[in-house]
Amino acid sequence: MLQIQTTFSFPPLLRRVFRPATICAVCVLAACSPTGFDGPAILEEPMVDAAVMPSPVVESAPVKSVTTTRVVTTSRRAPRSGVITAGDIDDTLNMAAFQRYLAKARRSTQLPTVNLSRPVMVRLTGDFGKPAPGVRVTLRKPGAAEPFYDGYSGVNGDITVFPAIHGAGNLRNVELRAFPQGQGQAHVQRIASAGGRKTIALPFASDWKPEFLDLAFVVDTTGSMADELEWLTRELRGIVRSAQRSAPGIDIRYGLIVYRDHGDAYVVKNYGFTKQQSTMQGWLRKQNAAGGGDYPEAAAAALAAGADLNWRRGKGERLMFHIADAPPHSQDGGAYLAAARDAAHKNVQIFGLGASGVAAESEFLMRQAAAQTNGRYLFLTDDSGVGYGHAEPTISCYRVSSLRNLMARVLRSELSGQRIEATGGDVIRSVGDYSAGVCRN
Repeated sequence: MLQIQTTFSFPPLLRRVFRPATICAVCVLAACSPTGFDGPAILEEPMVDAAVMPSPVVESAPVKSVTTTRVVTTSRRAPRSGVITAGDIDDTLNMAAFQRYLAKARRSTQLPTVNLSRPVMVRLTGDFGKPAPGVRVTLRKPGAAEPFYDGYSGVNGDITVFPAIHGAGNLRNVELRAFPQGQGQAHVQRIASAGGRKTIALPFASDWKPEFLDLAFVVDTTGSMADELEWLTRELRGIVRSAQRSAPGIDIRYGLIVYRDHGDAYVVKNYGFTKQQSTMQGWLRKQNAAGGGDYPEAAAAALAAGADLNWRRGKGERLMFHIADAPPHSQDGGAYLAAARDAAHKNVQIFGLGASGVAAESEFLMRQAAAQTNGRYLFLTDDSGVGYGHAEPTISCYRVSSLRNLMARVLRSELSGQRIEATGGDVIRSVGDYSAGVCRN
């Protein structure tokens, strides 16, 4: 792809005045070039404290750039300044529509897909029909000695598992075992993988109190990501504080991986985990947005580094947010999805956040990563008037709120085990027929 080098950059204020339609050459041909930062990028050594166990920095051989078109749109309403806005989709709650989307997007993007056919979809309930999150469950082929899946029911007691990505193939039936907390006999039930989500009433109650939260961020730090990097640095403390109300005293570790691309000052920098929020804030403040040049970045290597972090096991939350506005190089699409599969094997949930100007290729891969791991796909919108233009996602319904509100609700939902929706004044705009994450249109 043609790369254009410039000797100037647009400061943040001008980036908000001159929208992408006005500066299309910069947005399409140099979408990931430096903006708002002067001088060369400096490679810094990762900070490591006693609680950190980082993986090695990932370096790979140079790859050939591919041509990818960044799609930008303008807002349908007057922009609101000063707040980044976003929506989300949980594809595991809209599986039929998601499968249709995958079939169509695969043809248009020519990127790989993972085998997400015949998912095992269950909702566990306990006393008085209440949702039962945090119940340990195993899944196995009928008659098999060992399970192919071992995990916990999620928000609202839901379980969505794709047997094929766990090496079990396309099963028509599976044996589910749900284990009571402490002593007691497992509840065993055979279920079919077809026919949508089944409700299973357990003969025991659940008590969802996560023992820990491992919260990691994998962040694209190429030039076009300045606004998002600044936002994360500024808002992380408040988001976590809001979420902690759902699990007071929970043991939290913070993780950070940043990446650019081959030929930049660095490819992947892995800071590992720390228990000190101040250390995490320091890591974020050390970052700047620079580099890039072509559109695709080293997203596959970065997500693989995220999956390889020393995630804790047991009854807790393992959440990884991938914040990016560009896909991996086309030849690395399979490696990106394989990294998501590795995360799924460790019960790590991936929440992709499609940032300014994210294109169809990014949405396609990030939604597959989120669905594999029972995460969600989040996306920025133009309602704020902040940053580059944002492409409309390929979904039929969603609600727009501030990104801070959305991120806090995602964390609160996972920690409480109950899906928390935007209400009242938190809802800036609604699209389609939306009901608790389900699109009814």
